[in-house]
Amino acid sequence: MKQSFLLALVVILSGCSVMNKTLPPDLEIAQALEQTDTFNELKNLPSPAGSVAVSVYSFRDQTGQYKPQANVSSFSTAVTQGANSILVQALHESDWFTPVEREGLQNILTERKIVRASLKDKEDETTQLPPLTTAKIILEGGIISYDSNVKTGGLGMEYFGIGASELYREDVISIYLRAVDVRTGQILLSVATTKKVLSQEIRAGFFRYVSYKRLAEAEAGYSENEPMHICVKQAIEKALSTLVIKGIDKGIWTTQEQNKRALEQAKAKQAAAIKQQQALKAQQMAAVSGQAVTQLSFAVQFRTGTAQVESVYVDQLNSIIDLLNSDSRLSVQLYGYADQRGHSDDNSALSLSRSKNIAQYMLQNGIAMERIAIAGLGEEQAMFQSDDPEGLFFDRRVIIKVNDHLQKKSL
Repeated sequence: MKQSFLLALVVILSGCSVMNKTLPPDLEIAQALEQTDTFNELKNLPSPAGSVAVSVYSFRDQTGQYKPQANVSSFSTAVTQGANSILVQALHESDWFTPVEREGLQNILTERKIVRASLKDKEDETTQLPPLTTAKIILEGGIISYDSNVKTGGLGMEYFGIGASELYREDVISIYLRAVDVRTGQILLSVATTKKVLSQEIRAGFFRYVSYKRLAEAEAGYSENEPMHICVKQAIEKALSTLVIKGIDKGIWTTQEQNKRALEQAKAKQAAAIKQQQALKAQQMAAVSGQAVTQLSFAVQFRTGTAQVESVYVDQLNSIIDLLNSDSRLSVQLYGYADQRGHSDDNSALSLSRSKNIAQYMLQNGIAMERIAIAGLGEEQAMFQSDDPEGLFFDRRVIIKVNDHLQKKSL
């Protein structure tokens, strides 16, 4: 008897920490939703160079499943039907996107008709309605899967009528989200996320005859279920964060820091072009005055994966052409380079194409081919690693060397 009493005492003491959960809760007033970890992750993304106008027409539950009920017909859906509103709210809270209303578009158009009717007799243009904001990207997708009872289990123990047990169940929901370019219909990005939905039940009981015809019985327990709309909210917020990060990696949109670096690079290119143009003018004057022409060297930078000559270098190339026209003894050597990214054979071909494009521009402007020598050296003499995007800009170049004697056609 003493052992049974001690065991019951241990069970009661161990349950004191969860005793409050077995009692009916007090009434509470409405309160704002607490922000989740996935929302904080979305808010802590790098600052964008500018927000993107997006529209959401339909982002809904595509599973068609109802809540699982044992031996009972249920017409309550297993997943919230408000995923569209949750996605728009997440977009509105993010600094990366500016959502425009499309789900209630007909209501907006109706109200605008009413406003136009009230302004019909007014000719002041300032009172007229501005056009609706157009979206650059449409977000499509939805909740595509709800799998119940993916994992179930529990643990229990009973001894002389005293027992306790714990059961749990895991469900899984899956979200697919894709960004579509309004102008072309091309799918720019597509991401998928999942979220586990945990349900838990804890029970404890006491059942024992304490004496003849006297029975003592006690039972307590509680269950906890993750709110489905919170799980959907977390999955959507995670999908948005992943979408932004993938967009940054693919260059679809840029961060504020990337935009700042691009502006600094553009200023550096412009300053270098001006400096080289001044040197060319000085060399032209030297050629006109009959002085000896020393070797000159200039650089033309390129964007990633392209051999197209940027317009910022046109004036510099024209100055080089003027210098060559001023003295028939001068020749030019074009050395093309690429950064370390990509296959070496592709880099060699790309660097040669860059040299050929500049040579073609010179040919079109009256410079004879025998005065031009071209070479594609690929990633040779690359000075920067692939994890240094600012340095790689200086590896994508064509070095132009002007000499006072004719060169062979190829190096």
